[in-house]
Formats: sequence, structure tokens, C-alpha cells
Amino acid sequence: MRFRQSKRFLLATVAGTAIVVSFLTSQHAFAGIKDKQIKVWKFEQRSHIEGPITLLVGSSSVKMICPIQHLICVAHGPKWDVTIVNEKEHLGIVFPCDQWRTRGFRLFDKGGKSRENGRTLTSWHGHPAEKIVRVVDTSDPVKEQLEMLYRESGGRSVEFKSEEFLYDRWLPIAPGLHDFLSGIYGMQSFNGVMLSRTRKYNNGRIDTAFETFSCGQTMVDSSVFDYPSGFKTASSINEITQLKKKRQQAAGMLEEMFLEPDGSSGKVNAAPK
Repeated sequence: MRFRQSKRFLLATVAGTAIVVSFLTSQHAFAGIKDKQIKVWKFEQRSHIEGPITLLVGSSSVKMICPIQHLICVAHGPKWDVTIVNEKEHLGIVFPCDQWRTRGFRLFDKGGKSRENGRTLTSWHGHPAEKIVRVVDTSDPVKEQLEMLYRESGGRSVEFKSEEFLYDRWLPIAPGLHDFLSGIYGMQSFNGVMLSRTRKYNNGRIDTAFETFSCGQTMVDSSVFDYPSGFKTASSINEITQLKKKRQQAAGMLEEMFLEPDGSSGKVNAAPK
């Protein structure tokens, strides 16, 4: 009888130990999955609308960070739906992938109608790249002046005659990533991450609307690509980006340029005859 009791006690102890070990092992495995380090391409860029930008591109995930504007934009597989959030205003919105690619977020002002005038394979810092030239048929200098808040004032109302785009050709672009970038850039005639965008004017000036300062591979925690939560749902993307507020500020800047302190026009009237 005593032998049977000892045997039962031993079996119970072994079983209990096994349960504890199994629990700890599963917890460790879960933590390992949650804190998994993944390799991504990290691009440090700048847009003349949004300022500094960090773009993280993984094999099945992407994230754009605009610190000055307090904006983050995240998407990942398998659905590639896009969440964009203004962290300062605690406002956000979720776009299905197919909606985002046609209405998303602009890193630069809309220049006007243009037509492609050539593609050339080239390189960027030792990486394969492609240059695309587009000839601009017309641009709207007034709208351009209102929207380009971070651009220097000298000659900003002059129309540009052509644009030159540089895209990477070394990253594999999954359909979901293509849709994300299509919404970011406001165009679909590309096949890579945009590296630069420059404009050429009739007076010979070249304006850099978008540029990449550096890129390289790095390891990040997979949680970096978690969708944000806890934000108030905005009515539109313009509410998140505070576009209306920016335009009002721009309009105020223009009024200060053309009006005297007392509110009267700064225009000099001709002397009465």
C-alpha cells in the first residue's frame, strides 16, 4: 500500500513538473514570437510638404513615419489594409488596400498634367535604379504656392517644365506594397520605392521636391509594424493630415505678403489725373 502511494506521489510530481515546464516553454515561445527581430530596409528621406520621413520596408510590412507632422502610416500582409494616425491629435483612419491606392496620402503637391518622356536604367549608391522623366503640360502656380508650405519663397510661382523621378529597382515589390506606395506617391506608373523627385524650370532652376539621404538594412522588432489603436476615427484623411489648417495658414501667409498691417492692399495706386 505504501509503495502504491509513493508511486502515485511520484507520478503526480512528474506530471506537475511537466505542466510547469510546458507552460514556461510556451510562454517563452510566445515572447519570442512577439519580440521577433526582422530585417527591413530603412530609408531616411525628406519631402518639401511633410519634412523628414523614415520609411521601413519589410518582406510583408511597411511603415512611414513623418515626425514633424506627427503622422505614422502602417500596412502589412496578408490584407495590406492601411492605418494612418496623427499621434498628436489622436486621430486615425483605416483604409482597405484597394481604396488607399487611389486616394491615399501625398508627399508633395499636385503639379498638373504630365506625360512620360522616357525611362532609363541607372544606379543609386551602387543599387539598381530607374529614372523616369515626365514633361509637364501645365501646372497651377497659385495652388502650388498655397500648398508648398516648406519651400523657400524665391521663384516658387514659376511654372516648371519637367519632372525627373528616381525609383529603386533592387527591392521585390509585393502587390500590397505596390498599393501602399501608390497611395503615398499619388501615382501608379512606378515599380519601386521613390528615391528622389526633381523639377526643372524654364529659367534653369532645379527644385528638389523629394529626396533620399540614406538607406540600408537593419533589424527591428516585429511589433514596430503593429497597427496603432486607441485613436478617434477621423472623418477624412485631410482631418488627420490637418490639410485644411495648413491651407488656412498658407493663405494667411499670402495675405501678409500682399496686405499692409492695417488690412489695406499694399498695391500702389496711380496718381489721380
